[in-house]
Amino acid sequence: MATFALIHGAGGSAWDWHLVVPELQELGHEPIAVDLPAKEGSAGWWAYADAVVDAVGERQPVIVVGHSLGGFTAPLVWVRIWSICWSWLPQ
Repeated sequence: MATFALIHGAGGSAWDWHLVVPELQELGHEPIAVDLPAKEGSAGWWAYADAVVDAVGERQPVIVVGHSLGGFTAPLVWVRIWSICWSWLPQ
């Protein structure tokens, strides 16, 4: 099954995904809800992406899901892990 990287929106936390996580687990997936370093004033988009990439590690395949402001972080995460994902995409 797949790993789901779940990225919360502004002012949120990993807890925002508490209803989604058990549903994905029941279907056999591995959801990873990440707390972004939003409280660090100097943290920007790439720091957010780093937090997600670090949480995902070497797992694959990965489905990146961003809610609200997390939608800005999601494509940055995908860019960072695309080489891992590329190995399982149809050629």
